[in-house]
Amino acid sequence: MDVLIIENDPRTISDLKTILRNLGHTVTDIASNGEEAVQKAEILNPDLVLIDIKLKGEMSGVEAANKINDLYKIPVIFLTIFIKNCLIKSFGLPEDAVVLSKPINQGHLEYSISRAVSERK
Repeated sequence: MDVLIIENDPRTISDLKTILRNLGHTVTDIASNGEEAVQKAEILNPDLVLIDIKLKGEMSGVEAANKINDLYKIPVIFLTIFIKNCLIKSFGLPEDAVVLSKPINQGHLEYSISRAVSERK
């Protein structure tokens, strides 16, 4: 599976790359802001997008993910350090959003990938 990572924390990026490789997936590219994320999603057409809820720049991760979903129908997993339900809801995520807390755990990522992809079918 080809995965586009949208994240600006170098440690999280490194962890994701290692875990995705261990799971047999390929990181197609990395973007650090919402605008770049939408452009790369269009060009690369990945199978999955992992995106931080809070990104630097004009467009939040939630806005970028919504745009990617609307335009390209690519499954998205949201990444956040704000795992409490009340905080997650304040970001305006869709009811069926797949959310993964940082730091990233391989088992949780594997489960989240299967859930995000199966909900798209």
